[in-house]
Amino acid sequence: MRWYWSVMNYRYLHIILPLSLLVLSINLSYFIALILSEFTMMEVWVWAAFCGLLTPLATYALIKLERKVGFLAPDVHKPNKPLIPRTSGPAFLISTSLLLLTGYFFNNPYIVMHSLASITAGLLGLYDDLRGLNAFMKVALFTVPGLIIALGGVFDPHPYIPVVGGVRITILYPLLLIVAYTVITNAYNMIDTHNGITPFVALITAIALLISTNMNGPSPLPGGLSITAFVIIALLTYLPFNLYPAKIFNGNTMSFMIGSLIASQAILLRREFLLIMLSAPLILNGFGIISSIKGFKNKEAIPRPVTLTSEFKLKPSKNVNAPITLVQLLTLSKPLSEKELIIAYYALIVINAVTSLALYQVLSSLHI
Repeated sequence: MRWYWSVMNYRYLHIILPLSLLVLSINLSYFIALILSEFTMMEVWVWAAFCGLLTPLATYALIKLERKVGFLAPDVHKPNKPLIPRTSGPAFLISTSLLLLTGYFFNNPYIVMHSLASITAGLLGLYDDLRGLNAFMKVALFTVPGLIIALGGVFDPHPYIPVVGGVRITILYPLLLIVAYTVITNAYNMIDTHNGITPFVALITAIALLISTNMNGPSPLPGGLSITAFVIIALLTYLPFNLYPAKIFNGNTMSFMIGSLIASQAILLRREFLLIMLSAPLILNGFGIISSIKGFKNKEAIPRPVTLTSEFKLKPSKNVNAPITLVQLLTLSKPLSEKELIIAYYALIVINAVTSLALYQVLSSLHI
């Protein structure tokens, strides 16, 4: 990775990075969408262009803008605590807004409503970044994206459960959907503690959900594969900006949007049960935090689960009020540098994804 960071400091970065990411994303999105066969060839190129171009360009522009206006936050796990731009969320707001327009242009209400739900989550996150929301409001307000989907009727109330098959829960499904959005969005927000974790987890989850469409199970809803390709390409082009050491933080805007997009992807692909399996580490992390602090509290009011040693390694906090988190559990055996911790986190997520897919395939094959 040394070559990468040498490029990051190169004086022509503003030209090289966006263009290289654009070429990569256009080619990947073209082949993914072409294979998925939801668009004609011309529509694929139009969609791929805005998906690939706007995410890295808007992110790079945000880095410049936030540094210029001083919208920065310290990276507390680094030796010199460098000041980093605080949120990349508006970049995703822009690209997702164009996804909404694309769905409207191609008369696809599924893309329109799910894009609108994610944009709503992003706007709520942006308000949280700028003004702040208390913990209770975060739980309550993030039912709104799910409410948009429920009222729009852009779902199938017959979730597929391996072994059992499709289950008809016409009345219960919209209620579960609303709860699911607030759980998933807040779960992604809770894991956003170290460089690159949130977008990496989302990317692995999105890829696993895509792979599952070739396994036993129902066919995706209209727009499901399009949303999937959008999520994968957008995350792929954004991830280099947030990888260790991060050039920009996700912020609440980004983490909430990512959670909403992943929830929408699972609903449109009709892989809700698989999403639960893939999100097990996130759900356990959230449950550990809530149970150990005995309720909902703002992040600022919660003691840090890990502390830094003199060698700038992370170890579990001795504070009895510190929450139990995955990060804390990963450092139980020995102190880890931030880079080592992130690699361990990545390994955990990949292992969980592979295991979940294998188990999902086995269980699905048992259904007659």
